[in-house]
Amino acid sequence: MKKIIPVVVVLVVVLTSCRGLKDDTFQPDFQNTELLPRLTCWIDQPSFENAYGANSYSVKASDDLTHPYGLTETPYGKGVYEVNENTKLYTAEKRIQDAKNIFVYDVNENITDPTTERAGNIVLRAGAIYCKNNYKWSWLSGFTLGIFNAFGMPMATNITELEVIVEIYDKRDNLVAQFNERGYAKVPMAAYHGYTEFQRRAGDLALQDGLMKIKELISRDYQMINAKLK
Repeated sequence: MKKIIPVVVVLVVVLTSCRGLKDDTFQPDFQNTELLPRLTCWIDQPSFENAYGANSYSVKASDDLTHPYGLTETPYGKGVYEVNENTKLYTAEKRIQDAKNIFVYDVNENITDPTTERAGNIVLRAGAIYCKNNYKWSWLSGFTLGIFNAFGMPMATNITELEVIVEIYDKRDNLVAQFNERGYAKVPMAAYHGYTEFQRRAGDLALQDGLMKIKELISRDYQMINAKLK
């Protein structure tokens, strides 16, 4: 018993040193070679709540808490709100706020030129999702008191596949382009090299993967999109 106690203490120390999410999680670094004119970002919050099975208390996405309008009807559907880098989405699900942060950053830094005149709106929606935690190594982790985990064996993994939908509209709310891609990510819950919020990180990376594919399609159709936005 005395020999087991030091091992358990080491395990606890190692597991509590797991990494959290860093800022660069929300800052995709792939930029299109040709940038569209400035577009206002909108997010379909109910679609993400449905995808993530979120328990939320949604109100109008606004920093002004004195005007909670609930899930109001907007030009792009009920609960689809205009967002910017300062917008707080009132939901208990962190992955939804993450989605807003990733999307706004990607649009402003990698898809459009924010210094140009506004030409329309860009909307992000979530479609179908596959999200599963795999605990196949957990029995071995318990049997070995986590010793193998300290040397790189995952305790669990999360696989997330997310349908990412992006729509671009001109200033008259005419649909200019629509893209639909599936993003994929697999993230381990491990010791010091893993992530405490591994399911959250998998969701964020799956969204980035989907947006990466959509950026390639936007680049392909740049001439057509740019012409319709004028």
